[in-house]
This record gives sequence, structure tokens and C-alpha cells, in this order.
Amino acid sequence: MLSITEARALIAQTVHVLPPLRVPLAQADGRTLRESLVAEEDIPAFDRSAMDGYAIRADDSAPEFRIVSEIPAGTLSVRVIAPGECARIFTGAAIPDGATQVLMQEFAHRNGDRVSFTQRDAKTNIRSRGEDAREGSVLLERGMSLGPVEISLCAQLGKTAPLVAPRPRIFHIATGSELVPPDELPGAGQIRDSNSALVSALVQECGAEMARQLRVGDDPAQLLDAISSADIESWDVLLLSGGASVGDHDFGARTLRELGFSLHFQQLNLRPGKPLTFGTRGRHLAFVIPGNPLSHIVCWHLVIRAALDMLATGAVEFGLMEAPLGGGVVLKGNPRETWWPARIAWERGGVNFVPLKWQSSGDTTGIIGMDALIRIPAGIAAVQPGEPISARLIHA
Repeated sequence: MLSITEARALIAQTVHVLPPLRVPLAQADGRTLRESLVAEEDIPAFDRSAMDGYAIRADDSAPEFRIVSEIPAGTLSVRVIAPGECARIFTGAAIPDGATQVLMQEFAHRNGDRVSFTQRDAKTNIRSRGEDAREGSVLLERGMSLGPVEISLCAQLGKTAPLVAPRPRIFHIATGSELVPPDELPGAGQIRDSNSALVSALVQECGAEMARQLRVGDDPAQLLDAISSADIESWDVLLLSGGASVGDHDFGARTLRELGFSLHFQQLNLRPGKPLTFGTRGRHLAFVIPGNPLSHIVCWHLVIRAALDMLATGAVEFGLMEAPLGGGVVLKGNPRETWWPARIAWERGGVNFVPLKWQSSGDTTGIIGMDALIRIPAGIAAVQPGEPISARLIHA
């Protein structure tokens, strides 16, 4: 069985990045930038007032000034400010020639076209040209994730269609004759399909796109037809929920082989999630995921997400955070590498990982509020409370 490290390395070698595309800024939130963006002019592009007030010469000690112009934002004044003169100016407006300081409106006493000031100091109250960035400066690096601040800066730079990573398109099929839709009352031997909602939420959370989602019974012919009938150009990654083990009704790997997929692994040294299958066919990827919800979550955050990252950015990120084991609970080891559901908590004045109740991979009632997966290396006897441990933050 492959380790998680080996599985992720195999994915990095096997999966090829999708070509980038340009999108309008309204569609860029959460996407990864695939080009560096450069300032094509100084920012700000001109000296401008930082507040409402009066523009004067800083070295002019006159007790009173004559107002010779008014400069709203978005306009330019052609009048040069001479000694004894000033311009009424508003926030964001260009500083007129001759002026080197803006005195605040709050300190002004105006009488017709004359103004005096109750207070003066050395502050210029001017945002100087290029004080934020100089022409030619790289302001957004390739590989950055675009959020509201970055998108705002794109707009300021005039980059209205940045080159970004595409959203990998997911084709998900939940398998199992026992499954009924969540809005139906299960009959004898039936259960509601929760994996479809789980996968849909995981896809949305990571910024991918759900291209299609189906539910089929334990019928190899039905599954094969469902996959074959879908437009091959409409999806990048096929996810099969269930059918990953070795029982008579676990035919996920067999179906992938019949469809021409090459299988790279069918088991991992992983708990939960051991019978995870990964295959490729040309540029298309496929995973057969063990049917239990916790197995879905672990396989998603440790392995499947790596494939989606490779498709989108050509890189696999796998950051771990270290903190003490909290909750006063001893975690027993296992021959397989275990990833235990946990939440981040403040205990004894610091951050701790508190393990959650895990009765089985099919039980989600005990893992409500999970935001981390604690790594317990294969073969160790136990992890004691207070010992440093590593964990994967699953909402970061």
C-alpha cells in the first residue's frame, strides 16, 4: 500500500495542469492568478489631497490666504498657487502647482474669499505620486489567490480580465441501491444519500465546479452507461462514491478499467479511507471513494484535493500545523497512518487540537465542528495529551 506522501507524489507526477483562462473580475473571486500583474503607472499617479481643506505653500507664513480656485476630485487646476494664495481642495483632488501642503478644513476660518487657520503643523496631508507603488512594480504575483482586496487592486490596475486557473469540473456519482434522496423517507434497509450533499459542499468550498451529479444503484451496467453517456468534454474529474472495496457489489475499479482508465493505486496505508482508487485516462482523472462520510472527508482533504490543486495551479500544497494534543484524550496508534477528526481550541492559554468522537467512518454526529485532521503516524503506540502533533487544517 502507498503512503499518503507517495500517493500525493504520484498525483503530482501524473496530473497535468489545465490551461488558464481570462475571466471578468466579477468571476475572479477565489481563483488562482496565473500571471504576475505589474503597475503600468505610479500609484497614486499624481500628488493628491488626503483630505478636504486648503492647498497652500508649506513655507508660506501669511496669517491669511486668498482663495483663488476650487478643486473637486477629478478635476485639474491650471492656477499656480502663489505666496498668500490657496486653493479650496477636496479629498482625492490633484494638488495644484505651487502648493506643497493641505491645511485641514476643521482648522479653517473663512470670510468670503479669505481664509485663516487656527492651527498649523508640519503635516503635508498629501498623498505623493508613487508612494504606494512605482511604475513597473510587480503587485500581484503569479500563484496568488484572488480575494476582494486583490480584485480591487486588479480594478485599480485596469486588469479587468486577469489570467486565472480554471475551476476543475467534477462529475460525481453516488452508488448504492440502498440510497434514496434526502427528502424521501427511507424504507426498510434504505438510507438517505448524504454523500452527494457532502461532495457538493466540498466542491464548492474548494472553488471547483460541480458539472454533473447522479445517483445509481449497485448495477455495473447502469454505472457504466451513466458515465459513458455524459459529454466527455463537460468534466475533468470523475468521483464515484462507494464501490471502492472488494465486495461483490464494489465494482468501481472494474468500471474504470472497462472505460479505459489506467489505475495507479487501489489502496493506501490510510485510516480511514484505505480502499481509495485513483485512475487516469488521457487528461481525465477518476477516484473511487470509500462510501463512509468520514472516509470521504479524509480522502478529499489528503488526496483528491491534491489532484484538483494540480489541475488548477500545477502545484500541490500540503501545509501542516503543529500544536499540542488537547482534550485530555489518549489517541491510540494503528499499523496504518491515521488521520483523526479534531477541532482547534484554546486550552491552557494556547492552541490545541482536541480530538472528536469517532465511533466509525459512517458516523458524522460526533465530528460536528471538525476543522482539522490530526496525523497519527503509522505504527506508533499512542499520542499522549500535551504531546506535539501535526494536523491538516481543512478550512484553511
